[in-house]
Amino acid sequence: MSDATPPVQTLPEFLRVLRASGLVPEDRLAPLADPLRGESGPVPEALTTALVEGQLLTEWQLEQLRKGKSKGFTLGKYRLLRLLGAGGMSSVYLAENPTLRQRVAIKVLPIKRVEQSSYLARFEREAQVAYRLSHHNIARAFDLEASGAVHFIVMEYIEGTDLHAKVKAEGPLDLRDTADYVRQAAVGLHYAHEEGLVHRDIKPANLMLDKRGTIKILDLGLALDDDEEQASLTREHDEKVLGTADYLAPEQARDSHKADRRSDIYSLGCTLYYLLVGRAPFAKGSLAERIRAHMKEPPPNPLDERADVPPALAELYFRMMEKHPEARPQTAREVAEALEAWLASSAAKPSGRQDPPRRPLRRTPAAGSDATRILPPGTVMRSGPSSSSGRVVRSGGSGALGGPPRSPPRPASVPPGVPAPHRTDDAVDLSSLSFGPAAAPPGSRPAGGPPVKGGGRSSAPKASKHKPSRGGLGAPLRVLMEKQVAGLPLGFWVVVALAGVVALGLGMSLLLGG
Repeated sequence: MSDATPPVQTLPEFLRVLRASGLVPEDRLAPLADPLRGESGPVPEALTTALVEGQLLTEWQLEQLRKGKSKGFTLGKYRLLRLLGAGGMSSVYLAENPTLRQRVAIKVLPIKRVEQSSYLARFEREAQVAYRLSHHNIARAFDLEASGAVHFIVMEYIEGTDLHAKVKAEGPLDLRDTADYVRQAAVGLHYAHEEGLVHRDIKPANLMLDKRGTIKILDLGLALDDDEEQASLTREHDEKVLGTADYLAPEQARDSHKADRRSDIYSLGCTLYYLLVGRAPFAKGSLAERIRAHMKEPPPNPLDERADVPPALAELYFRMMEKHPEARPQTAREVAEALEAWLASSAAKPSGRQDPPRRPLRRTPAAGSDATRILPPGTVMRSGPSSSSGRVVRSGGSGALGGPPRSPPRPASVPPGVPAPHRTDDAVDLSSLSFGPAAAPPGSRPAGGPPVKGGGRSSAPKASKHKPSRGGLGAPLRVLMEKQVAGLPLGFWVVVALAGVVALGLGMSLLLGG
């Protein structure tokens, strides 16, 4: 976009390049340059400071001028202010419409890409798709223009940072922030999906967070349309695999044309992991090894890296990362609603409340067996016919989608302050372990046990206070003697009665002997 020229060394060279650029009107430049007339040394720092502080130049424009570049500061009617980002596919600049004083983002297709494969056609499609979508979680496109051989899209300028850069700068994000950002992205994705589009390149770098906390989905250049003519674009140019390797759904890795809305959900699951842990799920190895891991390896457990991840978020992550699209949430709306429910339930907790330590879940052995298996603290089992990962989620936190976890009923025989045993029967309800045990409905019958009464009371028999008997009538007699009459044990009254009989006998003996 600019000439290859030697860098500026002296003040006269700098003023010549500055005037050639047309960036600063002469009537604004003269008061600053005239006092320096005749000087031939280096560019004074006072001059460059005055130009920037007076908002006559931006830091980026000044840097380009120092490099001797006098061209490439305008595109059509827009003046480029600074570079926002650059990659192999495009460069994005902050620009301004001088007439309207409107700031926009301008995405420029490199000239060398214009004649390569489907780049120009895809670039034009991105503008068309972004223009037709109107949603607060999707970045808008205003226009598609060309200036000579340079093609560019005029887009909504979002003042903020993308989530990839935010994690790089700050590390893994707060749990509630993470859930909210992914929820917003899911809301925007659902809108795009309902409009017949599949993004195919969802990743943290394509999720922009503005100053108000709103997530905007960027870069619809790889979007797949339901329209067969548009969908055939990559086939026409023999582009089978499109997307970013670290966030690529297995079916999309095999053939990008087979990607659907559930492929975006998988990519969003990878994004959720990145926000929680600080790296992509399969970030190690070569490009081929990472793609193979998406297709063959089970997804890594976020709790292995971050113990405070609630089981509900971990469970949702595993569902989004299922290898088979049918096993994932089928719409982005399901993801958004699940996260919204978790955010509501976690917000309901009193400020500063700490979740109690999670107790081991004891599984009762089968009848006649002395074996007992203890699940470690914080274990959440995943199961179901749709699960392909077979993962065990270990957590140091708590929480459930749709409501806070409920504690198991406490047997009446367990005194306050003593942890109640978690009793199950021969089979463990794995779905209840995932989302917190719920009270059994009235009249339900656990395996091997009597019907459960209303109110969720445990059907387990109360533990006896007495030692086991050794046979005979000892145990029944001991129980009988502990019965109370008038507040005193029955045994006391038996002793009193025997004493009375003895006293009566002695009295009779004395009378008869006299």
